[in-house]
Amino acid sequence: MPPPSRLPPCSSRQRVSLKLTFDFPPHTHLAFDELQCLLRVDDQDLPPYGSGIYLLRSLWNSTRQQAEGPTREARVVNRCLSDIRADHLSILLDLQRSNQGMSPALIQRYWLSGERISVRLLPVYEEYLTKLHQAPLPERNSPSTLYKWNRGYHLLTTYLNTNQMQHLSLDGVSIGWAKTYYSWLRQRPLSIDSASRYIGQIREILQYSVEQELITCNKLSELHLTAEPAKTVYCLTPQQVQHLAELVLPEQLNTVRNWALLSCYTGLDFKDAVQLVRNPAEHLVNLPFGQKIVIRRQKFQSVHQAKPDWGVSHIPLLPEAKALLEQAPELPTVTIQRVNRNLETIQKMMDLPFRLTTKICRKTAGALFLLRGYRTEAVQKILGIQHLRTLERNYLHIFSELVDENMQRLGSINRTETRTTEESNPTSCIP
Repeated sequence: MPPPSRLPPCSSRQRVSLKLTFDFPPHTHLAFDELQCLLRVDDQDLPPYGSGIYLLRSLWNSTRQQAEGPTREARVVNRCLSDIRADHLSILLDLQRSNQGMSPALIQRYWLSGERISVRLLPVYEEYLTKLHQAPLPERNSPSTLYKWNRGYHLLTTYLNTNQMQHLSLDGVSIGWAKTYYSWLRQRPLSIDSASRYIGQIREILQYSVEQELITCNKLSELHLTAEPAKTVYCLTPQQVQHLAELVLPEQLNTVRNWALLSCYTGLDFKDAVQLVRNPAEHLVNLPFGQKIVIRRQKFQSVHQAKPDWGVSHIPLLPEAKALLEQAPELPTVTIQRVNRNLETIQKMMDLPFRLTTKICRKTAGALFLLRGYRTEAVQKILGIQHLRTLERNYLHIFSELVDENMQRLGSINRTETRTTEESNPTSCIP
């Protein structure tokens, strides 16, 4: 997993102090008059200007900055003043996003005119990144996902700088622009999946902008780029697993082979397999029809504060796995780097057409359980996978073998039943 990147610098998002108060004009003494806006941005003051809100002087409390009294008029006025403050703050934020100069006169101009500010893409991207990084832990994305978002920001910045488009606005992001950016990503070169992911991030930024009322529509909502077919997932066949178990190996490689086989028969990640071997009794559950392993995958402990239920694996204890666990006290603890390094030697001895790793062994377990008749939903829980479609995508290539195995097993059952029926109900051919 790549190390998490720092947030991109937000040089355009300087901290600005805005204060908006209201009061009546001091030079008039009308009983019913218009409240004036008194705007101060940092240390700059602006001459008073009309708020459009008229009120009886007797109802106004200048100290508390609100109309007082139980009347409906006072409640409506206070609500309108709150909206005016929110409008001024929104204009301030949009000016920061658009990288325009910050002055009370500029804020006043946009508020009085109602003119929409053209907000730039990059500052909104920075704002969204900050939101992702500051999300509370249960909802926060994984470090690898946050890394991809930061990577997407830096790629976009490079593209805009290269093409003199640093001030590209949200309104300027069109399907045509997105396709040009996609072509640039592919020429770097990036894979189709990676380039599509970064375009998807732009689409998500635009949707966030719609929700924040920075733009009226997401122009990329109808853009759907074709993704690459799923990568081939390799795993050992039952014959290759048997070959691995029967290899004559020196002591060092024999230890590595046993760790690999334990993953093949349980589907555990290497760290979880080590945890099981250190304390099998803690994770074994006795049932009337056998034993199973119940273990929480460590992979999610650093990502999810509230550990997900789908991250708990329930694994039937196969006879092969049980035999390996009985040897657990004799299994020396090794590092995953050492296991994978030595598995490369075993891979060459077996003449495998793919790289043999602990990850391949974990995926092998999924194939073995499917071939032994377990339903896909059960294998999903055995492996601790969140989405069933992930399992189906990874093991799609073995489904033809699954059909053949089921045909062979059912055919054998049918032949046995036929023979039993003929033996128990003999018929005479003599007339």
